[in-house]
Amino acid sequence: MTFLQYVAKDILAKHGEQNLSDIAIVFPNKRASLFLNEALYEEAKQPLWSPTYITISDLFRNHSDLKIPDQISLIFRLYNVYQQKTGSAESLDHFYSWGQLMLSDFDDIDKNMAEADKLFIDIDAWQNMKDFTFLTEEQRKSLEEFFGAMIDRTELQQKFSDIWKNLGPIYHAYREELRSRGEAYEGMLYREVSEKELNNFHYKKYIFVGFNLLQKVEQKLFVQLMDMDKAEFYWDYDEYYLGNKHEAGRYIAENLKRFPNELSVERASKSIDVDKVYRNFKEEKQITYISARSENVQARYINNWLEENERKKDGRKTAIVLSDEQLLQSAIHCFPQDVTAVNITTGYPLSASPICSLVSALVDLQLKGRADDDLHYRLKYVNRILTHPYAKYISDNCKLIYDDLNTHKQYYPSIEYLTSSKDENIKLIFDGMQASNDIIAILPWVSKILQQVGLGAQENEDALLHESIFRMYTLMQRLDDIMVVKKGDHIQDVENKEVVSTIILQRLLNQLIDSTSVPFHGEPAIGIQLMGVLETRNLDFEHILLLSCNEGNLPKGINDASFIPHVIRKGYELTTIENKIAIYAYYFYSLLQRANDITLVYNNATDDSGQGEMSRFMLQYMVENKGYQNIIRKTLLSGQTVTTTTQHPIEKSEAIQNILDKITTLSPTAISRYLRCNLQFFYYSICNLRENSTDDAEEIDNPTFGNIFHKAAQYIYKQLSGSKYSNIITKEKIEACLKDSSMLSECLDQAFREELFNVKDSRFVPKYNGLQLLNRKVLKAYLTRLLRYDQLNAPLKIIALEEDFSAKMAININGKEKELTLRGQVDRLDQVMVDEKETIRVVDYKTGSPSKSTPSNIEDIFNPQNIEDKHTDYYLQAFLYAYSIRRDPESQASVNRQNLPVSPALLFIRKVGTEDYNPTLTLKTDDPNGGKTTKLYPINDIEEVADDFCMELRKLLEKIFDPSIPFSPTDNKKRCEYCPYANLCGI
Repeated sequence: MTFLQYVAKDILAKHGEQNLSDIAIVFPNKRASLFLNEALYEEAKQPLWSPTYITISDLFRNHSDLKIPDQISLIFRLYNVYQQKTGSAESLDHFYSWGQLMLSDFDDIDKNMAEADKLFIDIDAWQNMKDFTFLTEEQRKSLEEFFGAMIDRTELQQKFSDIWKNLGPIYHAYREELRSRGEAYEGMLYREVSEKELNNFHYKKYIFVGFNLLQKVEQKLFVQLMDMDKAEFYWDYDEYYLGNKHEAGRYIAENLKRFPNELSVERASKSIDVDKVYRNFKEEKQITYISARSENVQARYINNWLEENERKKDGRKTAIVLSDEQLLQSAIHCFPQDVTAVNITTGYPLSASPICSLVSALVDLQLKGRADDDLHYRLKYVNRILTHPYAKYISDNCKLIYDDLNTHKQYYPSIEYLTSSKDENIKLIFDGMQASNDIIAILPWVSKILQQVGLGAQENEDALLHESIFRMYTLMQRLDDIMVVKKGDHIQDVENKEVVSTIILQRLLNQLIDSTSVPFHGEPAIGIQLMGVLETRNLDFEHILLLSCNEGNLPKGINDASFIPHVIRKGYELTTIENKIAIYAYYFYSLLQRANDITLVYNNATDDSGQGEMSRFMLQYMVENKGYQNIIRKTLLSGQTVTTTTQHPIEKSEAIQNILDKITTLSPTAISRYLRCNLQFFYYSICNLRENSTDDAEEIDNPTFGNIFHKAAQYIYKQLSGSKYSNIITKEKIEACLKDSSMLSECLDQAFREELFNVKDSRFVPKYNGLQLLNRKVLKAYLTRLLRYDQLNAPLKIIALEEDFSAKMAININGKEKELTLRGQVDRLDQVMVDEKETIRVVDYKTGSPSKSTPSNIEDIFNPQNIEDKHTDYYLQAFLYAYSIRRDPESQASVNRQNLPVSPALLFIRKVGTEDYNPTLTLKTDDPNGGKTTKLYPINDIEEVADDFCMELRKLLEKIFDPSIPFSPTDNKKRCEYCPYANLCGI
C-alpha cells in the first residue's frame, strides 16, 4: 500500500464516510490530493462526499485580505523602495537578480518569524550592546563569531556594512508600501495570518498530510489549530532514516515530538499495521546504479527501461523522475510507441523552449537588426526569424522570402521589399514597428506575433508548444502592463520612478524568461508518471527511474546566496545550506522507501567544473548498506562505437559518366579543385553541392576581402584609362589619383556596396563597423601600394579589366574526341614594355601571402603535392589565361591582333614596393655548367612553354573524364581540415 492509501484508510475509520465534508485536508503541494481522493473512493468502495483539499499556501492566502502579486511586480516595488532608501542609481536589470535575493531574505525572515530590527542590528553598535537577553546561547555564539570578524574592516566589508545598514529600513518601508496596496509577498502574508487570532477556520478538522520542514509560521498555525482541537497530522517517513541523526529524518523527528502522528501505534486505527507503514527499507529492494556518458544517453534509456520486465504496463505505479528538468524535452520523445498514457507534471524551463529563441530573434531584429536608415534590415537578423521552426505558423511566405533573399544575397533587404507580398503577418513582423529608437511597441508587438503563432499552431497537438506560447505571451503582457514609455528610447514604470534603456529592457526580459517554467497539466492518476523531484512528495511508486542523479542536481541549487551571512542566518534560525540539504535528503529517501524496483542513473562525463559525480545521497546509501550490498552497478553504453574513417575512391558509374559527358566547360578553379582533391571536384562539379553562404554582411572573410580589392581596382583603372580603355595611364595620371583620395575612396566604397553589402544602388551609404573600417583602411593602403608600383612602370595601357576569356581544347577519351571550353576571368590585361618589347601582361592580383618556392618546370605545376608550398594553382590559372590569349584564335582576334608576347604575372600586393619586385612568373632552370645551383628565369612570353603546358593540361583533362580512373581522395589530410565536404568523407 502507498502512504496515501494508509491515510485514506485511517481517515475513513476515524471520521466515517458521511462526515468528510467538514474536513479540510492540507498538503504541501496540489499533486497529492488527486491520489488521496482516489484512495478514499477505493477504500469506501462507493461514492462519497469528498473532503476539501487545499495546499498550505492557499490555506494562508484564504485567511488574509492581502494579495500576492507576481514576482515582476514585487521586484519593481522593492526596487523603488531601494532607490528611496539608498539614493542608488543602480539600473533595474542589475538590481533584478539581487532584488530576488533580497526578497528571498525578507521572505525567509517572515516565515521564520525572526525579529528584523534585531537581526539587522547596526554593526558599529554591536560592541556597545549590553542587552543580550533576547538571544539564545546558539544565537549569541554565532553573532559574536560574525561581528568579531568585522572589527577590522576591509573595503569589501565596509560595502557590506553599508548595505547591511539599509536592509532594515528597506524591509520596513517595503512592507508598508505593499500593505498600502493591499499586497504582500508570501512570507509577509504568512506571518500576518499566524500572528493574529485565528478566525474563520470553520472546518471541523484540518488534516495536515506529508509535511517535512516546517517554517515557524507553519508551526505556530499548527499549534494554534491543535490547541483548538482542529488539527490532525499524518507524517510520511521510514524508521530507516528516523534515528541516528540521519539528515533525511531530521525534521520528521522534530515534528513527531510536537505534533502527534495519526498513524502511530497509539493513534492509528486497528486495521492498519504500523510496521508496514514505516519499515519499508527492511523489505528487499532491487536497486541499480547506472553510469552514462551523457544526458541524451540517459533519455534514450527510458525506452529500454520501460520495456524491461514490462514496467510500461504498470501505468501510474511507474515513475520517471528528472533531477534535471532540462532533460524533459528529450525524455518526452523516448517513450515506447505503444505507451499512450503519460502524465507530465514537471515544469520545463521557458528559456529552453523554441518560443524563447523566436522572441529573442524578434527583439534582436528591432534592437540590433535595423540598418542606420531604418528602412533596411540586416539579413542575418531577418534570417533568424524566417528560418525559425515556428515561422511556418506565422506565414507560409517565410520560406519563399528566405529563399529569394539568400539566392540574391540581399544582405540589407528593405522593409518595402520584405512586405511586398501583402501578407499581413509578414507585414506585422517587418513593418509592425516604425523605428529602432521607438521601443514603446516592442512588447505588444511581440505579443501580437505570439498570438499569430498560437493561431497558426492550433492543429499541432504538442502540449509543450502551446503551453510555452501561452506562458511567453502572459509574461509579455504582464511586463507590458507594468511598463510605459516616457520618451525616446527609455522605458519607465507606471509610477515614473524607473528609467530603463533598450539594452536593459532586453536583459530584464532575459532574466524574467530564465526564471519562468512551463507547467504541464494532466490527470495524475492515469499512466506512467514523468515528474521532477519536488512533485514526488507524498507519492509512492513500485518502479522508479531517477535520471541525472548527479551531485549538483540532487541536491539542487544548494548555495548560501543571501545578504544575511551564514552565521547570522544560523543564529536566527533562518534557512541555511544544512536545511536545504536535509530537505533534499528527505525527498531522496522518501522516494525510495516504498519502491521495490529502483534505478538511479547519473552522468559520469567530467569537465572542468568537476561534474560527473553521482549524488552524495547515492554514495551515502551505498555506505549505509555496507558498501555495495544489494546494489547492482552498471554502465550504460551509448550504442555508438568509435570508428576510423577511410575515404574510398568513387568509381565513375554510368550515372556519373553521363554527367561528365554533359560537361563542356571548365574553369581554372575547377581544374585546381581536382588537383587538390578528386573528391572535392566530384562533390562540387558532379554532385553540384555548394557551401552554405553566410548571411552576415558584417564579416569580411579572405575571399570577400580579395573580391573588394579586385572590384575597387577595376573601378580605379577604368577611370584612369577612360572610355573603352582608350587612354594611356601615365605617371602623372596616377600621381593625380593618389593626391585626390576622393576618387579612390568612392571606388572603394562602391566595391564594398557590391561585394560585401550586395547593394548596387550607389545612393546606399555604407555604415562601417569597427572591423570593417579596419579592413577598409588596409584595402586603401593596398590600392595605394598598387598605384605606386604601377607609377614606377608607367606608361601602361589597359586592354581589359575583369573580363572573361576562353580557350578551346580537344581531348581524347577512349578514342573519342571531346572538345572543352576552358573559361575564366582575367583581373587585368595590360600592355607594357618588357626588355624593350611591347608585351601583353596577364595580371592576377593576390592579396594573400606569396609562395615560399617556385615550380621547377611545367610538370611541377600539375603536381598535386605542390599546391600549398608553390601556389601551383595560381600558376595554372595565370598560365591558362596567358595561353588562351596567345594561342586561342578568338582571343587573338579581340585583344592580341599584333601577336605580341603574352606574359603571365601574379601581383602579390604584400610584396609590391620591395626592392626589384617583378610579378612576372618564373620557373627554375639548371646550371648550364652542370653545377648544383639553379636560377629563375621569367616567362616573358608564354609561347616559350606553351607546348609543354598544353600537353600537361591535356593529360590532366583526359584523366578527369576517363571512365576508368576513379575520383580518389587526397593523400594530404591537412587539406581535409578546411574542406567543406569533410563530413561527407566521414572526417
